Amino acid sequence: MLLDTDRLAQLRDQLGHRDWQELTVAEIAAAVGVSRMTMHRHGVGKDEVLVALAELLEQEFRDAALPVLAAGGTARERLRGALASVCEIDERYLGVFAALSTALERVFHEQGDGEVLTRELFTGTLRRLLEAGAEDGSIAGVADPAETATLIFNATGHTYRHLRTGHRWPADKARERVVALVVDGLPG
Repeated sequence: MLLDTDRLAQLRDQLGHRDWQELTVAEIAAAVGVSRMTMHRHGVGKDEVLVALAELLEQEFRDAALPVLAAGGTARERLRGALASVCEIDERYLGVFAALSTALERVFHEQGDGEVLTRELFTGTLRRLLEAGAEDGSIAGVADPAETATLIFNATGHTYRHLRTGHRWPADKARERVVALVVDGLPG
């Protein structure tokens, strides 16, 4: 397959820091190790690459969920780890998010009219940790874990990306400060 996981990760890592609106198909082809003509023959353009990168992003969130859920410690501690994972995954996609901005709604949000939540794929782990926190006493007072999971997922991801790209904070500083702010802001 032309855009397999390894090639997509290579592309993301090589060109993810660049403005995707300015990238050429020739640069994308070079990053994945094929010619521009090969991409053309396979019907792969920038839009198809962005869709494939969005799918890789989803897979990375799926892969990050189980280790956090299975880890030891309180739910609050595991939530801190889960939100750090959100930042780490977002870090790999900083340059891609601007190009995906018009498609992000389909990637992250449930479908429907009116208020919608972030898709369970991205918030399920957080919701389960909030519920576990209510059971172990490390997180209290969360009336609607699904809604709160949407709130903390978005507060973490959007704030982290903004601090990295807008304020140019180092990744470690942005991750530590955002995760601390979000987790410490939950009732104990």
